[in-house]
Amino acid sequence: MPQWQRNLYTLWAAQFLAMVGLSLVVPFMPLYIGTLGVAPLAAVERWSGTLFAAPFLMQTVAAPLWGVLGDRYGRKLMVIRALGGIGFTNILAALVLNVWQLLVLRAVQGGVSGFVAATNALVSAAMPRDRLGAAMGFLQTSMTAGSVIGPLIGGALADLVGYRRVFLVNGLLCWVGAAVVLRGVREAPAAPPPAARPGVRENLAYFLASPALRTAGLFLCASQMAVMVIEPIFPIYVQTLGVPTARVATVAGFLFSVTGIAAIFGAPVWGRASDRYGEARVLVIVLWGACLAYALQAGVHSMYTLFVFRALLGFFVAGVLPPLYAIVARLTPAERLGAIMGVTSSTIMVGNLMGPIVGGVCAAAFGIRPVFGMAAAILAVCAVGAGGLARARQEPGASRHIVSSEGGDR
Repeated sequence: MPQWQRNLYTLWAAQFLAMVGLSLVVPFMPLYIGTLGVAPLAAVERWSGTLFAAPFLMQTVAAPLWGVLGDRYGRKLMVIRALGGIGFTNILAALVLNVWQLLVLRAVQGGVSGFVAATNALVSAAMPRDRLGAAMGFLQTSMTAGSVIGPLIGGALADLVGYRRVFLVNGLLCWVGAAVVLRGVREAPAAPPPAARPGVRENLAYFLASPALRTAGLFLCASQMAVMVIEPIFPIYVQTLGVPTARVATVAGFLFSVTGIAAIFGAPVWGRASDRYGEARVLVIVLWGACLAYALQAGVHSMYTLFVFRALLGFFVAGVLPPLYAIVARLTPAERLGAIMGVTSSTIMVGNLMGPIVGGVCAAAFGIRPVFGMAAAILAVCAVGAGGLARARQEPGASRHIVSSEGGDR
């Protein structure tokens, strides 16, 4: 088996373990906050939102820095550092005495994170060029599968062993993922670095100076915002469809899982299609498909119909990130790959931050159904603009790190 393929499978396993661990705590985080002396319910809800946003905020700031360090000292080291740091903060989260300590640890967790950007850079650095889209799609399934499985078993595990022990399990899974990367991944020696290595400011300027990279970053942010704009209101929307209050959480969780399961099947399909037909062409299709799925959800009156449209959404939305990551990899010189992946990770985190805030505010002002229309409109605008990426030329020196499937440079 070629080393690039061994790396791909190993990093898939590590990301899967990490995402399962990180998702274990999702079902009971508000309940855990309640055990730390926070009351009443309104305060628990405010703290839940703050604790959810804290890692995204810190990761937005830190991701470009970790990308620069990955280009200088090795991307494998950055993956191990991120997984090890996340594991350590989650183990400490099992020992907190108050909610302020938990907030600090959640912020530190976001600051030391960044394994997704480092993994994407590490894989694309040695990936055969004609398989880059498929590889990005395959990696995406590890994230989606972990995000689906984690919440499904996290609640039951918490009932069996208690909230604090689940945080310990979370940390141990991240450490196991780091050990898997340490043992199974081999990174090719980096080319001799230039005399003046670009820092965070220089890489950010490089990103902003490239129209194609700017567009890809904007689409990453906007598409993630469109997905997250629904998150805070979706259980309430389920309740408006006549689902009994006692079953709302269960039905909403099931519908979230349906989207994730459909995405597991969709990501490799769209990844292979990107390699065959081009990333930009596939991106236009999946953006319009996700737009349609959100628009249809705005008009449903039955949870069974919603089930169908959530599955449709998962299938199409799974094809958004892999083509964009592949486009970024093709447009970026080898010596900047980790740093630019870090910048794109920050754009995703901005979307993660903005989405829930905008969704909650708009739902309060206009109602829930128009928010689905807003998500569809954001994706439609992206789809209209995505065609321009097909005409983007590679930057000088870009994709020198990507080899052909025959083993020669392209």
